[in-house]
Amino acid sequence: MACQSDKEAPKGYINFETPEGVQPKVTNYYFIRHAEKDLTTKDDPQLTMKGVERASYWGEFFKDKALDQFYTTKYMRNFQTIIPIVHYYKKNPTNFNENRDSLFSKEFWQNTYGKNAVIVSHSNTTPAFCNEILREEKYAEISEEQYGNLYHIQIDERGKIKDTLLFFEEFELPENIRNQIREGFTE
Repeated sequence: MACQSDKEAPKGYINFETPEGVQPKVTNYYFIRHAEKDLTTKDDPQLTMKGVERASYWGEFFKDKALDQFYTTKYMRNFQTIIPIVHYYKKNPTNFNENRDSLFSKEFWQNTYGKNAVIVSHSNTTPAFCNEILREEKYAEISEEQYGNLYHIQIDERGKIKDTLLFFEEFELPENIRNQIREGFTE
């Protein structure tokens, strides 16, 4: 099968077909916004202590998700958010350009097909990326005070899309991890 170009898939289905020569598989995308950033810095702010704690929480959360691929933008806050996640898997994140016209491209689909991928983005591009996959404007921009959204999009072997939005504004870190962060953190 090749990528669909002249006929659009039905609503609720991915608009790309299974990459050629590949057995049909399930694809999982986990989208999160970067963790809490330092609002006193304008140019490429880093994470606050709360942000470092949330990033560590995400690292713990994603340990059992059998992730294969890791995507982030070039900004420090995004990189700092994904580090605890990739650390567990001993992998390197791939940078993507959040300013492209289309985030969910045929190339991205082919590179992530049949994989479990986490994507760390921003308050505007995280829901925009999800909306492109869904092919509808389902999710609005995330408010500046909200950092705990997890968008899970699963595409089954037939291309049917299932999406779930979970909220993790409040989170619990194991005490030993929280203490290590606080001992090593300076604002």
